Amino acid sequence: MTVGELAAPLDDRLPSDGEALDAYSRIVSSVAERLAPSVANLRVRSRGRRRDALGGGSAVVLSADGFMLTCAHVVGAGEARGRAAFTDGSEPSFEVVGRDPLTDLALIRADAPALVPAELGDAAGLRVGQLVVAIGNPFGLGGTVTAG
Repeated sequence: MTVGELAAPLDDRLPSDGEALDAYSRIVSSVAERLAPSVANLRVRSRGRRRDALGGGSAVVLSADGFMLTCAHVVGAGEARGRAAFTDGSEPSFEVVGRDPLTDLALIRADAPALVPAELGDAAGLRVGQLVVAIGNPFGLGGTVTAG
């Protein structure tokens, strides 16, 4: 960068609103496309002490052999099983491997031969103000995406 460029007003060095929004949209949509095959809609059937319950939520694939991460409140406190629906139309059954109500995390394992693990980022390298993208599939809509 030259001295003249440093002296230029800040607005002259920033992209226009249209350019920034287009770049933002491209980033968010590319993350959503890459992660969609790794995110499932869960339909859960839990057996509690007094009654059976139905529920649902999202899970993300951690490994090709079927291990997935979800929230403990999604799978409940009793014996839970269900189906994991993916955007490709597959719906393997799953069972709960373990849950931790304190952190609200649960590990499940889907009965599927070759799932696509999500590529996860490293939160340790994030800075305040950086763009992050989250994708889920809580209602079977093919994925919900939020960014900020």
